[in-house]
Amino acid sequence: MVRNVRFTDEAFIEAAIALVAEGGPAVATIGAIGRRVGAPIGSIYHRFESRAAVLATAWSRIHGGFVERLAPLLRAGRGESAALAIAAWAREDAQRARFLLLNETGVLLDDPPPAALLQEIAGQEETLDAAFQAALAQSGDARDPCHVARGRFVIFDGPIALLKPHLLAGTAPPDWVDDLIKALHA
Repeated sequence: MVRNVRFTDEAFIEAAIALVAEGGPAVATIGAIGRRVGAPIGSIYHRFESRAAVLATAWSRIHGGFVERLAPLLRAGRGESAALAIAAWAREDAQRARFLLLNETGVLLDDPPPAALLQEIAGQEETLDAAFQAALAQSGDARDPCHVARGRFVIFDGPIALLKPHLLAGTAPPDWVDDLIKALHA
């Protein structure tokens, strides 16, 4: 007898993303994820070995898409375009932006996830860092600490800081955020 799958991995991952986006990592318990999907806790543990595995899978998927969007722009030396892409992405998918940009992996993944997921996330970080280094090399000395700090600020830290109040308030980032990002790069 073939059993139909009632609950998918994707449903649990989406529930975890929504819970974290709405209330932070602490509210994304296995019980809350199950309630959101309407599934028993055993169904989650049938697919994921732990809460950390669910959250790390969600992080890896969102972060992986984020890296895929930014890395080509950075490798092409288009730091301003990459920074503006962060704001555009936050407008397009506020829930995933809230999940990724309002949480640090150390807080989100308070328990160690499976090693394979940690390696996947580390690989994404390496890809993003290599693309960032390529952008720095095209615009100056990539070994100069001041140049690196400035680049990190104008591409990542400044734009994300401009987005956070809007993400926290649950409002779309206004267009003037883009104007400020462009001013950072001027």
